[in-house]
Amino acid sequence: MMKFLLRLIPAILFCSCADNYHETIVDLSSYQIEKGFYLDALAAEPLIDAPIALSFDDSGSMWVLEMTGYMQSLEGINEEAPIGRIVILEDKDNDGAIDHSKVFLDNLKLARALAHINGGLLYAEPPFLYFTQINKDMTPGKTTIVDSTYAVGGNVEHQPNGLLVNIDNWIYSAKASKRYRLKDDNWIIENTSFRGQWGISSDDIGRLLYNDNSNQIRGDWVTPNLLNQNPAFQPKLAIGNNLVSNQNVYPLTATAVNRGYLPNMLHEDGKLKRFTSACGPVYLEGTSFPDDYQSNVMVCAPEANLIKRNILDFNKLKITGRQAWTGKEFISSSDEAFRPVNLYNGPDGAMYIVDMHKGIIQHKTYMTSYLRENYIKKGLDTIVGMGRILKVSNKKQLHKNIDLSVLKPLNLIDSLSSKNIWIRNRAQQLLISRKDISIANQLFQVIENGDSEVSKLHALYVLEGLQKLSLSNIKLTKLLHQPKLVSHIIKLCVEMDTQLKDEQVKALMAKKNEMIDYHLAYYLSARLNKKNEAHLGQLIGRYKNEDWFKEPILSGIELSENTFSISSDKNLTNIGAEIELLKQLAKNQKTATNESDGLTKGRILYMKQCATCHGPDGKGNKGLAPPLLNSEYVSEEPGKLASIILYGLQGPISVNGEKFNMSNAMPGIGIDKNISDENIKDIGNYIRNAFTTSPQSLTSQVVDSLRNLPRPLDKMYTENELKETYTEN
Repeated sequence: MMKFLLRLIPAILFCSCADNYHETIVDLSSYQIEKGFYLDALAAEPLIDAPIALSFDDSGSMWVLEMTGYMQSLEGINEEAPIGRIVILEDKDNDGAIDHSKVFLDNLKLARALAHINGGLLYAEPPFLYFTQINKDMTPGKTTIVDSTYAVGGNVEHQPNGLLVNIDNWIYSAKASKRYRLKDDNWIIENTSFRGQWGISSDDIGRLLYNDNSNQIRGDWVTPNLLNQNPAFQPKLAIGNNLVSNQNVYPLTATAVNRGYLPNMLHEDGKLKRFTSACGPVYLEGTSFPDDYQSNVMVCAPEANLIKRNILDFNKLKITGRQAWTGKEFISSSDEAFRPVNLYNGPDGAMYIVDMHKGIIQHKTYMTSYLRENYIKKGLDTIVGMGRILKVSNKKQLHKNIDLSVLKPLNLIDSLSSKNIWIRNRAQQLLISRKDISIANQLFQVIENGDSEVSKLHALYVLEGLQKLSLSNIKLTKLLHQPKLVSHIIKLCVEMDTQLKDEQVKALMAKKNEMIDYHLAYYLSARLNKKNEAHLGQLIGRYKNEDWFKEPILSGIELSENTFSISSDKNLTNIGAEIELLKQLAKNQKTATNESDGLTKGRILYMKQCATCHGPDGKGNKGLAPPLLNSEYVSEEPGKLASIILYGLQGPISVNGEKFNMSNAMPGIGIDKNISDENIKDIGNYIRNAFTTSPQSLTSQVVDSLRNLPRPLDKMYTENELKETYTEN
């Protein structure tokens, strides 16, 4: 306990001079970092408190979002008190260390994400997503509600977050199925694939990377919204891939983790075996890291006080990955208050760590009595009012703002080829926000004659953002040696309703590049005519043994009555049965929202509590949760389903004869005092109505009797236990 009290002394001393902060000195002796790298604390308490997200503005200044109300005690009292803030960190004496924080916004309730865009600040405070203009004196200007339902209800651990400004000019969130962009001074909202849990990143061409608590890095093979054009089709191969199968972690100490009593959770020495709260991934690309670290993905494990390094392998279209090492981590600490929750690339090419730095990291809804006792035993419940921003680099260097806002247009265009991914992305957005269409010719020159494929991609999307992109002016056949760029152009042809010439299609096909062929199949399916049918048949024949190649076709195809009716191509016939099934699904697709008020409530609750893992359509998520659709656990005795909802389920499970070896346990929601028996009944009846043909026969009395069983609400069922219980009945 004494060591935790000693940590608070600097905060107590500095509170007496709040108007004249000095650099906070942090003892990092308990931290281990890979040889050749430096770890520096740029800011700490009392400058910041419980930081969860960071964003750099165009001038390179750091803006930090604090979730101060989160779990200040084991009971989580006053969680929604308006005490959160967005602060701007400043270095007033220009010595490279943060010495002051300026409040931009305060009185926030569990705000969770922020991003700079178009000279303003986008931020999420449930349930709203706001956009606030930034005045010249760095004070808030006019505020607009972008989305009044950005984060509606649900547990604080399971609400949208992230706000990643992607290369395609759309803004994406983790734990969400909506994307946003500002166009003609109006905010546009579109549906997208549901992704991740906490934190989101993207690679150099805009493919999204994310995770869930027990799967450290998931990702997409393709750029967003290529595979969700048909609502009846759900991609299974190219979206949400578990890129790194190894979930092992190597903490320095036996940390306090939830459900440590479960089999195979801890080693004999009490150390955690694998991820239970993976979050905040970042695709790393910057000049403060050596070449073999470029395109790596770092992932936070706040429950184990570490940051893991993963190496991605890019094989044409597909992405796979592996842990960099066995038995050690990139950063690890014996300080159990080290809670890295988000990672970012910085303007200087370094990696920035948002360390919430608190004792209690698990939310009260899912906290077991086992974890509560461990928190108390270790004194972790006493560590509050702290927070850190750390910096990692292979160079010992002071923090220095890199100001893009003062650059002229041609300098910004040059910045599109920077080796720092943050500079490229910000230069792109800054060029768009300035609305200077006079640079269009220079941008087309970059696409035609630029030195790097990535600079051409950014130039392409600057033109798209300025609404000056003419795809017919791009000499596509001269770019065939750059498949990433060509693939984006093909996708944009569909989105901008631009026709490829037949000779262009033939040249693209002749290249025989997997990534180009994949996107071309999508284009041909979305622009189906006799010539395109013939080309599509050839492509399908080329990949006739590859199931993954069907996905762009099933997404792009128009589900009309005449689909493929004019073709006798045997390759098209092979996929025709699947298209017919999609057509039938689209025709018969029903929802339960209009059945009764109880089912309406059940659907809303299901979307908040269950859809993240099991999917809005009940089809489940690969590696995360089994399907509910036509599951015997849903269609049989209603008490079985209610037992799972109330108490949760752990271990492997078989659904309709298929084995699901899930690495994570499903916690029950009965422990949440805000969930009533009536709520459980409505959720269960909605699931039975929407995903099976079973009657809506779950009653509040059944739920009440199950809730009063002589078992703790945090003791999850196993498959065998459920079978034994309901076989006897």
